[in-house]
Amino acid sequence: MGESGTRSFKRWLTSLVARCVRRRRLTPHELLALRPGAILVVRQHNQMGDMVCATPALRAIRETWPAARITLVTAPVNVEVVRHNPDLDHALTFEQRMWRRPDRLLGFLGAVRGTGAELAIVLCSVSFSVTSAAIALASGARWVIGAESGPFGHDLSRHAFSLEMPAAPGLNAHAVAHSLAPLQAVGVTTADTSTVVVPASEERETAAQVLGDLDLVPGFWAVHPGAGKVQNVWPAANFAEVIGCALAGGSDVLMLHGPADAEALAAVLDLVDPGQGGKLRVAPAVSVGTAAALLEGADRFLCNDTGIMHVAGALGVPTVALFGPTDPALWKPPHARVVALRSATQTPDPRGEEFGWMENLEAGAVWRAWSGLAGRDREGD
Repeated sequence: MGESGTRSFKRWLTSLVARCVRRRRLTPHELLALRPGAILVVRQHNQMGDMVCATPALRAIRETWPAARITLVTAPVNVEVVRHNPDLDHALTFEQRMWRRPDRLLGFLGAVRGTGAELAIVLCSVSFSVTSAAIALASGARWVIGAESGPFGHDLSRHAFSLEMPAAPGLNAHAVAHSLAPLQAVGVTTADTSTVVVPASEERETAAQVLGDLDLVPGFWAVHPGAGKVQNVWPAANFAEVIGCALAGGSDVLMLHGPADAEALAAVLDLVDPGQGGKLRVAPAVSVGTAAALLEGADRFLCNDTGIMHVAGALGVPTVALFGPTDPALWKPPHARVVALRSATQTPDPRGEEFGWMENLEAGAVWRAWSGLAGRDREGD
């Protein structure tokens, strides 16, 4: 089944489920009066940074219904950043390819229905997910609420949801506030809007083993030179220059990387002189949770605007985050220890309007910001 066929099938299935499980409408007051024993939250978008920014929304749900068992449906790339979230009891993963594997889809839907959810909540980002709506409607929950689909070009929520939450297609506020706003509009809220990522004890043990193998101790400086979007990658020569300054000053540097970062990592390593005082080490390929545990031992962190930036922000790691086409007012992690640097100028680039920004961030300015951070060693963390 091609992509267009998959989309058509999803719309057909969602429409069918909506007709079969139409629910009585709820008012916000009635919603807050519910006492569900189990809640299903569906947010299966696959951007890791978006998921971290949604953790205050999960906290709002937990604080509103503290006695409920809360299960989150999310994408495989995000499950590690929420697996040990204190506001969740369980996480299920949904993969888009399940649409092409009826046996796996049926098994997943069986697990969803097995949660016994009485209330299902569909969270959204800057788009309306028909898949998320279908999962919530197929859960068997008596009540299903979610973002209104009208602004996104669908009329699904008007017919199928018990309560529509106001939503906006564009990012009109910081990503944390944008994710939380629909819930707040119906009275589901929290006073604590900090993001959270919690490594598991076994991930911390793995991180300790990695550091031992690399002959590093906590207090090293960490760098992540890649990004999920190539237009967000700071040039390798600039990263190499800044890393060289750290090594020359006697600091040990650990380079982190993800599955998409091989090219960026190799380019930086080709340009760095490792014999400058401090030790330069490259972490092995590790899970997101283990990378988070490694960051817990870092004195400071330098990275592009990418998913691991949000993990560092949630952990409170002193960080310099490098921004290009993306507005840091909307996406910089909200923690006070995260400093965002963004070029004020763009060089025309034939690849498109999102390119030509990162090249104009000067290495000297980045070094001054990074070396000037009040690192964890000086703060006694």
